[in-house]
Amino acid sequence: MSRFNKIILIGKIMESPELKQTSSGDSLCTFTLEVDRPNNEALESQSDRFTVNAWRDLADSAASLTSNSLVIVDGSIRNRTYDNNEGQRVYVTEIEAKAIKALAASSTVSSESSVPVIEEASPKAEEPFDFNEAIKSDSSSEFVTQLGEDVPF
Repeated sequence: MSRFNKIILIGKIMESPELKQTSSGDSLCTFTLEVDRPNNEALESQSDRFTVNAWRDLADSAASLTSNSLVIVDGSIRNRTYDNNEGQRVYVTEIEAKAIKALAASSTVSSESSVPVIEEASPKAEEPFDFNEAIKSDSSSEFVTQLGEDVPF
């Protein structure tokens, strides 16, 4: 059986992230992420809220995010328990972030879909390479020598 714990969430930060220092000096940034569920025509749109924890350097950079920011969180699910003041056992499920990236929502997203469009800047477009023209123009290349002159294209 595989032991793989990975989650990727795209959602909106509900409140400004809270940055804390642990007693050992590590940074911890905590925030609540609201993730929309896919729309079902018969039901009203719904969302889920997750507590996200980021540690150390990632915590320091996550602290600069603001509420209502759209982010993608890559991490794993963590479960923990503790006994509260009334002696009851409390179960907590959180997301431990490994990477967080702020996204800009695209204005071209239709109202049917609330999934953001993630686009990265493409490198400078190069002219397409024409293999046939390269063979015709460079008859002394090693490739042409290997193929011979009876190339069918």
